[in-house]
Amino acid sequence: MIDSKNILTVSQFSRLLSDSLRSAWPSVRIQGELASFTKASSGHWYFTLKDDQAQLKAVMFRARNVLAGFTPVLGDKVEVLAQLSVYEPRGDLQLVVDVLKKAGQGNLYEQFLALKAKLAQEGLFDAARKQPLPAVPFSVGVVTSLQAAALADVRQALTRRAPHLAFCVYPTQVQGEGAELQIRQALRRADSAGHDVLILCRGGGSLEDLWCFNTEVVVRAVAACQTPIVVGVGHETDVTLAEFAADLRAATPTAAAELICPPTMDLLDAVASHALSMGQSLRQRLSRLEQQVDRAEFGLVTPRHYADRLAGRLDALARGLAQPLNQHLQSVGHSLAQWSQRLSQQGRKGSQVADSQLQVNIQAMKTRLALTLQHTESVLVRRSEVLEAVSPQRTLERGFAYLQDETEGCVLSSVAQAQPGQAVKATLKDGHLSLGVTAVKKHGGADPDPFTKPGS
Repeated sequence: MIDSKNILTVSQFSRLLSDSLRSAWPSVRIQGELASFTKASSGHWYFTLKDDQAQLKAVMFRARNVLAGFTPVLGDKVEVLAQLSVYEPRGDLQLVVDVLKKAGQGNLYEQFLALKAKLAQEGLFDAARKQPLPAVPFSVGVVTSLQAAALADVRQALTRRAPHLAFCVYPTQVQGEGAELQIRQALRRADSAGHDVLILCRGGGSLEDLWCFNTEVVVRAVAACQTPIVVGVGHETDVTLAEFAADLRAATPTAAAELICPPTMDLLDAVASHALSMGQSLRQRLSRLEQQVDRAEFGLVTPRHYADRLAGRLDALARGLAQPLNQHLQSVGHSLAQWSQRLSQQGRKGSQVADSQLQVNIQAMKTRLALTLQHTESVLVRRSEVLEAVSPQRTLERGFAYLQDETEGCVLSSVAQAQPGQAVKATLKDGHLSLGVTAVKKHGGADPDPFTKPGS
């Protein structure tokens, strides 16, 4: 009797069977003839391997078949490295192929995987060691064959996209025996030439044709470059180890040329945009400075106005000194009157003593009055000297002049008050000049100090 606890669904059993086959046969080598072949739109290959007595269905996914180096056709005898699996939707036994080669050829893909694992473990493919490309390069070194179609593609792309960019070609063999040593030497020459960026490229071909770019010599040479390097080998589906070691991988040689620099027109547009922004900033700055100058002009006065202001202050000080002086004199007169009255009352008896005391008091008051007058005179002299120093006449004697409208007589303190053809009068230290305005020009910066002599 069947135990219901151990019953499996079809999908469960198919999955269990597939896992068991993969565990039992993780890798199997099979040789056979292609009995059918289909290339799906997804890029996957579906085919059938057969011999005289049996056949097996197989699938090789796109990520694997791009490394085969050729597209098989019906009747080809091939060798595959595959895993056994069950295609669960139909319950078919099939091979999942990792490597496919023509029967009798060496297994290049196995060598590819082995070297890739070795160099990856050393860190040659790490993103942290890759250099960024310069934003705007001006010099590029191209390492390729002079006969390669890839060189023409790169030259055409650079001429079209960035005609300002100078490039130098470092010729080398790009396939066949000894090509890897030539590529290494060419890379070393280009790396030491001081270019901004390097391109290593060649056109498409079979896996054997591109194999020099999968050699350890070339991969290490690419990784050792101090100059940022872009590698574009073959078509978009071709993958080489040199591309993993490069700072940037390009799908094709043309793509490599396009990746290293932006179009010249884009650069010119960016420069024009920056120039426009700078112009606007400068105009705004100039406008702010002009406003500051205009505000400063309101605070400027002519020498005559400045002298009149000081004279007013001096008059106020003089009045302030005269009032206490008059009060002091009145106080002295009042004291004298009191002493005179006291003398009259005392009569002749105390006249001599009183007279002596009166003389002492009078002398003391004279002394105090003399000191007060001397101090007042000193203050007045100092104020007069200050007034004289800033007087309009002294200012004119230092080489200055001031302008007045000939008709109205008003003082001109700004070029905004003058216009070409206007008659003006210039006052100097010893007379006047009658002048005519020929042109009006406003200073670019702040006006000079009106009380500072030019050149002082």
